[in-house]
Amino acid sequence: MSSLPVRGVRLLVAYDGSNFYGWAKQPGLRTVQGVLEEKISAFAAHPVSTRAAGRTDRGVHALGQVVAFDTHLSLPPQAWLRGVNRLLPEDLVIRAVDFVELGYEPRYDTIDKTYRYLLLIDSERDPLLRHRAWFLPPQFWHPALRHSPSRFTFRLDIEAMRKAATLFVGTHDFRAFRAEDDHRENSIRTIYSLTIDPDWNGDPRLVAITVRGNAFMKHMVRIIVGTLVEVGRGRMLPESVSALLGPQAKRNQAGPTAPPEGLTLLSVCLGRSGSLPTE
Repeated sequence: MSSLPVRGVRLLVAYDGSNFYGWAKQPGLRTVQGVLEEKISAFAAHPVSTRAAGRTDRGVHALGQVVAFDTHLSLPPQAWLRGVNRLLPEDLVIRAVDFVELGYEPRYDTIDKTYRYLLLIDSERDPLLRHRAWFLPPQFWHPALRHSPSRFTFRLDIEAMRKAATLFVGTHDFRAFRAEDDHRENSIRTIYSLTIDPDWNGDPRLVAITVRGNAFMKHMVRIIVGTLVEVGRGRMLPESVSALLGPQAKRNQAGPTAPPEGLTLLSVCLGRSGSLPTE
């Protein structure tokens, strides 16, 4: 058997990020990339190095991460899917497999990514959602909405948040919406859509914030969410977002970084290579 790579393999991967220290390999820490490479290498009986469409932070989840690697094995897609999944832990799974050219880089084939962030707005926390949503107790609610007689009246000003959300859409300089240690020179990004949906999935306690863009910087989605929550609390005006979208804006002018557990990478839209089959 040749030891030279002869085929590129592409995976659609989902994971619960609660017990991972993010995507990227780190010495001595449990990461998605580290576990995935270990198990693929064990199945393939040769070392495997993976390439992802992008990194996710510690505690962030994914339903549609795209990953690629090269191999010298000639196996059908279902053999890869079933064989590697048998080795993977319960919080990580391959959803689909197809073939691509050698050296395929998902990040260079990405047109856009879609993330969803969940807010849990209630008087008491929900143990079943502790790794899925940002719990916002009464001290986070809009002062005018704290004392409504209905438990399930929205405690954030959803309409104000929606007004602010429209200002994020388009091509802007998002330097105020990246982590302090993100020093990349180009901070221009395009947001294609940003929606805010109360009563998400039929649960009156949940609000879903869904954002689709061409690329995202470190913590960018979480800072956008933190800013929208500040608007919903009445601590920022919706129109104040405009002043944050430019080269003069500073990180400390935007809202806080929302915690990671509410964030899920839903999907990656791919270009020339087409999308992975999900069945």
